[in-house]
Amino acid sequence: MFAFKAPRALIASAIAVSASALSAPLTSSTARAGFLAPIWNGAYIGFQGGAKWGDIDTDFSSKVQATDITGGGHIGYNLSLIGVMVGVEADANLDSSKFGFDVTGGGTGTFQADWSGSLRGRVGIPVGPLLLYATAGYAWTSATLNEVTSGNGSFSASHTFNGVVYGLGAETFVLPNMSIRLEALRYDYSAQEISISGAQNALEEFDPSETVVRAGLTFHLN
Repeated sequence: MFAFKAPRALIASAIAVSASALSAPLTSSTARAGFLAPIWNGAYIGFQGGAKWGDIDTDFSSKVQATDITGGGHIGYNLSLIGVMVGVEADANLDSSKFGFDVTGGGTGTFQADWSGSLRGRVGIPVGPLLLYATAGYAWTSATLNEVTSGNGSFSASHTFNGVVYGLGAETFVLPNMSIRLEALRYDYSAQEISISGAQNALEEFDPSETVVRAGLTFHLN
C-alpha cells in the first residue's frame, strides 16, 4: 500500500510546487499592472513650460519674429470611452515675447506678449501606458504695444487678441497619480487694429501667430 501512496504524494507535491511557481510571476505581474495602470479618467491639474516661436505681420513693416520661453498651469477633465479618451482642458501662461520694429515715418516700436491662455478639447488613444492625443480650441493673448516717435514721444496701448489653437501631444504616467507630457501647439490669432492715441501711426494692424513646444507635469485627482 505504501508503494502506491508515496508516488501519489510526490506527484501531488510536485504539482503544488509547480502551480505555486507559475502563479508567483503572474501575481507579481498583475499587481504591477494594477499599480502602474494609467488613470486617465477624472479631473487633473498641473503645470507646463517650453519655448515658443512667434511672428507678427503688420501693415507698416515687414514680418517680425521673436523666440522666447513660456510657462504656466493647466486644469482639465478626462473621460475614457471604449478605446478612446475625450476631455476638456484650460491653461494660462505667462509670456515674455518681445518684438521690435521700425515705425513708418520714423521711430521705433515694441510688441510685447504678456499673458496667453486657451480652452481646448482633447481626443486621445491609449497605447499601453502612453496616451497619444490631438487638441484644438479657443485661444487668447494679451499684449502691450509701445511706440517711440521720431520726436521722442512715447505712447502705449494694451490689446487682447482672440484666435484658435491646435496641435498634437503624447502623455504617459510615471506614478499612479502623476503623468508627464510633451506637446506641440500652433496658435493663430485674428488680425486686429490697435489704436494708439497720440502716436504717429494712430491705427495699426497686427496679425500675430506662434508655435509652442512644451513639456508638462500633471497630477490626477481621482
